[in-house]
Amino acid sequence: MDSCLHIIVWDNHSSDNSVVEIKSWLSENSVVWREVSEEKITQLQILEGRVSVVSAKENYGFAKGNNLAMSQVMQSGLYDYVWLLNNDATATTGSLDALIKEMKSDAKNAFVGSVTLDANSRDLVQCCGVRYFKYWGVSKLQYKNCVWSQIDKKEVASNKTDYQNGASLLVRLNALKDIGLMDERFFLYSEEQDWQYTALEMGYKNVLAINSIIYHKGSVSTEGKKHLFYYYYSRSAILFSRKHYPVLTSLVATVLLTGVTIVRTRMNMNSMKWAMKGISEGWTKK
Repeated sequence: MDSCLHIIVWDNHSSDNSVVEIKSWLSENSVVWREVSEEKITQLQILEGRVSVVSAKENYGFAKGNNLAMSQVMQSGLYDYVWLLNNDATATTGSLDALIKEMKSDAKNAFVGSVTLDANSRDLVQCCGVRYFKYWGVSKLQYKNCVWSQIDKKEVASNKTDYQNGASLLVRLNALKDIGLMDERFFLYSEEQDWQYTALEMGYKNVLAINSIIYHKGSVSTEGKKHLFYYYYSRSAILFSRKHYPVLTSLVATVLLTGVTIVRTRMNMNSMKWAMKGISEGWTKK
């Protein structure tokens, strides 16, 4: 494990009391921390265990929020990697070590993901990498709902995936000089997919670290607001297809994604309305 570590808690303008609770927990547990503005993250110090708490000025979405933090970290020149870890994910002992080990195994590895297990049913798989089906405009989480203790780990390690889930993602900062940061047009969903596809087009790789385990709640951003899930998912799916594939492929994906959405929503009119709005904006977004 590298000795130079720094934790940035980025609060994307939450509307609850989470920032106060985070600060209180850090103080009560004698964690060395400080409050930092968005513009001052470059003042990072090489001090293992230091925590910076940043309260964003607005809800920037996954891509822009992470971009603001990463761009500042890159400017500091102190670090080789950034580990993006969702607020609804819990890392296990050794999960970061496994990510770094896998990253170092190949200089072309730009992204390394973790095995994602369910936070409640802890032996149940949520994701071991993701496959994408371009004509359908949908992604499939690999090994979802399988029992982790019963899976052949060698099979998982050799299984083909197209990209890694963003709930836990180690990023090689030096590679971002070529790849760039995330496309901020993706407010929610598909942003890490687009990022890794851009990297693949430039000769970089993404891999799964089979020994890096996290527990993830999942769908917290749109929990209780299912219509928003269909809106953002559909919007991002079409935007992604337009960016990486010919128009004809995107047209086919639009038709088939509409059919998939009808089945998924069970003809719920509110969800369908928001999904169609998302598809429309996916086509018109510049």
